[in-house]
Amino acid sequence: MTSSLILFVLFIIVYIVISDIITIFFRLTGMTEERARFQVISLLTNSGFTTRESEAVVSSKIRRRLARATMIFGYAFTVTIVSTTVNFFMTLGRAEMESLVVLVPILLGVLLLFHIIRKSTFFKTKFDRWIETIGSRLMFGKDKNPVVLVEDYGDMVVAHIYLHKVPTSLQNVPLRESELISRHNLMVMMVKNRNGEAKLAMADTVLQPDDVIMVLGKHKSIRDVFVRCDAPGAPCPCVEKRD
Repeated sequence: MTSSLILFVLFIIVYIVISDIITIFFRLTGMTEERARFQVISLLTNSGFTTRESEAVVSSKIRRRLARATMIFGYAFTVTIVSTTVNFFMTLGRAEMESLVVLVPILLGVLLLFHIIRKSTFFKTKFDRWIETIGSRLMFGKDKNPVVLVEDYGDMVVAHIYLHKVPTSLQNVPLRESELISRHNLMVMMVKNRNGEAKLAMADTVLQPDDVIMVLGKHKSIRDVFVRCDAPGAPCPCVEKRD
């Protein structure tokens, strides 16, 4: 009985962690945090997945693959959790009820601690960056610049861009001499270097490999400049292709 209850709590923790990882993967395809999390919950629970919302998934090949993997995981985990729960109550005896008085508060404390750690800014930042690095390499290759949307404002978005490769037109060029604003209507607002030092982007700022930058502009323009990396005709992994 005790082992079944502990296993049940571990399943919950693993379920939450994996759903967070899948959410980050969807964010790497160009979805905002809120929209990506809604899609993942819908896929895992097979509910709330409306026709309008599903278009964002079915129109993209990489999102369809993520969706299939998420649904398979959701089905498998649901069966596992249900069977564990049934087994727990089937084997529960009167004598074992007394041990629950001690065990349940401990497990609730573990879940509370997990929730606090998961919501902490420090942990979330480190965890998200680690998963984003792994996810971008798995889905797009190590030479692509993953774009993670932070917020959207109609046609304009705010995005984080991980510069594995600085576009040729921006290499060794201060921002004031670039055409980001005049030609692409893009504004680099913040720059974080490989040492984790963040600062406001200035006119004389020169972008370096492994920088993380915050950019304001149209999503398409951001992809054209930073994801395609000056390769005419090269496929862009973040573009929502329609087959």
